[in-house]
Amino acid sequence: MMNDRAAIQLTDAILALFTLVAILAMAPFFSKFTSMAASEADPFSSLLLQMTIPILLIGLILSIGASARRGG
Repeated sequence: MMNDRAAIQLTDAILALFTLVAILAMAPFFSKFTSMAASEADPFSSLLLQMTIPILLIGLILSIGASARRGG
């Protein structure tokens, strides 16, 4: 009996790949927007804006992990 509880499904891997490509394609836009808004924003808001891409990537990793844990 195979244990596939922590295995990622093919559809999840394909969706994760497309989401990763979309995040990386939008990264220059977020970077440019952050640099424009950082001069007008307070330090905490500027930090949150700069953390947009890392937060999206961490969210993607957590989503893949949750999907793999539930088994499909």
